[in-house]
Amino acid sequence: MLGKGSLSLLSEYGGDSSDDDGLGPRLSSKRTLEDQDEEGHSFKKRLPVPEVLLKDKQTAEEHVDDPHLHGGRIRSFAHERGNWATFIHIPLDHTEGVLELIHEIIAAIPNIPLISVDDFHISLTKTVILKHHWINSFVDGVRLKTNYLKRFMILFDSLKVYCNEERTRTFIGLQTKTGYDSLIKLVDILNICLSEFKLPSFYNDPSFHMSIIWCVGDYEEELNRILPQLNSKLHDLMDTSNQENWYIYVQFIMCKTGNKHFKFDLT
Repeated sequence: MLGKGSLSLLSEYGGDSSDDDGLGPRLSSKRTLEDQDEEGHSFKKRLPVPEVLLKDKQTAEEHVDDPHLHGGRIRSFAHERGNWATFIHIPLDHTEGVLELIHEIIAAIPNIPLISVDDFHISLTKTVILKHHWINSFVDGVRLKTNYLKRFMILFDSLKVYCNEERTRTFIGLQTKTGYDSLIKLVDILNICLSEFKLPSFYNDPSFHMSIIWCVGDYEEELNRILPQLNSKLHDLMDTSNQENWYIYVQFIMCKTGNKHFKFDLT
């Protein structure tokens, strides 16, 4: 039986990308993925950052957001022409065990409008804004700094409640038990890449997790009150289902910027 993680802690969680596009290829917990061709531009030698940052800015065009068009989610920043919402993550598969867990949790909490997450992932950066003409240079920098990192294993073992910084959405996530050192190494390297463009770093002392359920609004107190019962459901499933449902082998990370996806293989 796997050891239970903390059952009642709450940490701040950065909002995930508000784009409706998918997150790209996911990791398989059951087999090694074949290398996939990445989408986007072919990569040239990285441009000096100051030259990129000093390029003429495009004229911003304000866009009025309608939360009803994307499940009631509220954007954490205004949409402007030439600004690309960007974040880096580890994509994950939908396993039978996790899908069964989601079904049981939603059925157990009928008084809160819970929604299953469409795209499973572990965030390695906050969602930040890249200017369109920064993208190639940013991607080149990430590739250069991550291409020597080793593949590693992650095991999930407990549920935890998270809320985004704006307190507009609440999440239930599967918290990682193993792989923390490798995840921190990735975050530290990505923070360096972000700093070159004066973009915000990831959270201090991050709680790495895969969000599986979310809802509009701040329901942290309500969900934390029943978190022990939800963790009991999780551990019952972990005892009776295939263990491959609860771990992944991380072979690559992905960058999603607007509707573009870039893949970075680990060694």
